[in-house]
Amino acid sequence: MSFWPVAKLTFRESVKERFFIGMLLVEVLLLFLSYYLSELAAGDSVKVGMDFALAFYFFLTAIFAIMVPVSTLFRDISDKFVYLILSKPIKRESYLVGKYFGSLMALALFLFASFFIVSVGVLGISHFARLYVPHVIVVERIFLLTLSLFFMGTLLSAFSTLFSILFTSQTLATVVGFLLFLSGLELASVKELSLSSDYVSPFNKVLIKVLYYFFPNFSLYDLKAYAVHLQLSVSPLYFVLIVLYTLFYSCAVLLISTWFFTRREL
Repeated sequence: MSFWPVAKLTFRESVKERFFIGMLLVEVLLLFLSYYLSELAAGDSVKVGMDFALAFYFFLTAIFAIMVPVSTLFRDISDKFVYLILSKPIKRESYLVGKYFGSLMALALFLFASFFIVSVGVLGISHFARLYVPHVIVVERIFLLTLSLFFMGTLLSAFSTLFSILFTSQTLATVVGFLLFLSGLELASVKELSLSSDYVSPFNKVLIKVLYYFFPNFSLYDLKAYAVHLQLSVSPLYFVLIVLYTLFYSCAVLLISTWFFTRREL
């Protein structure tokens, strides 16, 4: 458990950062924006407001999961704080695992606060909607969405940690993290369209299949439609598969990160 002191320190630093409070404030502002956008919709304005609110929630979680590991690692290196930690009886592997788990603890706290903010915001949209069409809001479904977002953030944080080690630029590591996230969201759609098209060559179809199974599939964690549309259902087995997928992929990426970090010159 030599990584635990690093994890606690990373968690405290992340929570004390203005970025943490700023993200929560942005979330509140986006909930107000969701309300005003819902007023422009004809028909079920509450459902439209929920769509916007949960979409903002989804992408803010991705931003948080990408930027926290990157910023904390680069700050330690630029401030030479990493040398002080590694001068203690702490191995490089323990330091990196501690940074990763500290980022996950900060992500869990962010999602815990966000769940209450988003739930209150969605209920507020339902209460104050003027073009009102009755729409039942199930807070338990928003909670399940929050759980799936935590696992999405777990995988994103693992990749962000890896990119922070591979690249010497904080901006480049952040941009590559966002590009990976966006490609992981759209890869399933690209696969379905390409495999059903007669204009895609067999070689490209095989290549897309390989990329589909190689790249992380972040669309698995997108349960916004499930949280909004009550007629949709998700099997408990689906959540089990999400957990196993996240654990396997995150552990593999973290092992690669530690291998590179132990061989990197600081």
